Amino acid sequence: MTYILVFLLWTFTIYWMHRLAHVWSFMRKYHLDHHKQVTQQTITGLHWKNAFLWFDNWKSTVDQWLTEVIPTLIISGVTGHWWLFVAYYIWAAFIQEAIEHNPKINLYPFITSGKWHLIHHEDPTKNYGVFFPIWDLIFGTKKKLNGN
Repeated sequence: MTYILVFLLWTFTIYWMHRLAHVWSFMRKYHLDHHKQVTQQTITGLHWKNAFLWFDNWKSTVDQWLTEVIPTLIISGVTGHWWLFVAYYIWAAFIQEAIEHNPKINLYPFITSGKWHLIHHEDPTKNYGVFFPIWDLIFGTKKKLNGN
């Protein structure tokens, strides 16, 4: 049960960090670069720099560290549940880049990558959830995906 609560705390935090990145000017200048990068690039999958938690360019990397890496480290440290950071690292370094912005992927309601996340890039006021959609459902920011 503790693992589920830690996971929910983490997804809740990441959800709010992502929303904050859209309204707080300090974070927004980095996060908007991520939105710009996604519209300009094709899905390339794994890149060796991801193993060092480096993403696309320095602004996208700062964005990722502010919205995901640092909050994950803090939650792991405060709760003592380092499995969370290990799982996040595996996700961010080896999986996320290949599926997060891939329009061929639709794993909703299990994972918010692929089509779900791309809706956020079309409408940045919707689908903030990273990895798990529950907070978008609770806080009314879910935009339907093909009637789901």
